[in-house]
Amino acid sequence: MMLSRSILVFFSLAVAVGASAIPRADGACTDPAVRKEWRELTDPEKAEYIRAAVCLRKLPKTKYAQINAVTTRLDDLVYTHFTLRTIIHFVANFLPWHRYLLKVHEDLLRNECGYTGAQPYWDWTIDADAQNITGSPIFDPVTGFGGDGQYTGSPEPGFQRCVIDGPFANTNLTLAMGWPETNVRGDRLHCLTRVFNSGQGNDANGNPIVGDMQLRAYNTQVMNAIYAFDNFADMATILEELPHSMIHRVISGDMGPTTAPNEPLFFLHHANVDRAWAKWQGRNETRLNDYSGFQDTGRTIPASITDTMPVLELSDTTITVKDYMDTQAGPLCYTYSSM
Repeated sequence: MMLSRSILVFFSLAVAVGASAIPRADGACTDPAVRKEWRELTDPEKAEYIRAAVCLRKLPKTKYAQINAVTTRLDDLVYTHFTLRTIIHFVANFLPWHRYLLKVHEDLLRNECGYTGAQPYWDWTIDADAQNITGSPIFDPVTGFGGDGQYTGSPEPGFQRCVIDGPFANTNLTLAMGWPETNVRGDRLHCLTRVFNSGQGNDANGNPIVGDMQLRAYNTQVMNAIYAFDNFADMATILEELPHSMIHRVISGDMGPTTAPNEPLFFLHHANVDRAWAKWQGRNETRLNDYSGFQDTGRTIPASITDTMPVLELSDTTITVKDYMDTQAGPLCYTYSSM
């Protein structure tokens, strides 16, 4: 895999920086919800989050009436992310758009599934630094989300590497565009699939080589170098292209394609990406308005903080970038347990 020029430049700038708190905006929320790392939750708190996440998979859809493959409340989010894939990835709005999606998900958990907590996050740097990704508590079959998919022996596409342990074991889904081959319509019935890998091909038995899961792409050293960037465009590019993308790739299966919100870990992963952005913003209060780059992957339309973000049927109101720049202002009122 060839690295982009920005990533090559990034590796030459890898330096450590100190931490500081995110600034509070005047007149902003006074009692922000605290999003905690998965390990910080008690077992009952973990069980409650998982219960609510399962609930979203059982509630009927309220959007996209004409799309038969959209069947559940979670599918409303999956389909939106899938359909907008080319204008919310590798463009300037990647971070604010996914901050918006996390907020929608958190609100659905609370308002429609009775969840009273905040969206947790998975700090994968802890596991990367320990050089033990697959042993992370996030994959625990009892207090986590289950582990790697297992070969089923089924010849049917989509039912070959199913997750068979944990609270999402044997979950069937109606939206997919990935593994084992691309389905551009995104409408493949399949099981929740994971294919842990290191991107090094298969072993002699045809199984993906799990290896170290490319942990050097998302350890503390990498994150500290990302925090050292002094402008939004450079920081956001590397954050998306390196740690963010690598987690999607090494878990693979449902986590790989842009129907990735099918994977319950998607929201904990993106909460950690959002935390990284918030942490970077917290180094300098001017960064709450630092937004630049391009609206399109062709880099022809400059981005502005006043840009409208596409959300299809998820909202009847206009959603702008500026409303999602500060986690403690506008429609947002949360912080993270570790900044």
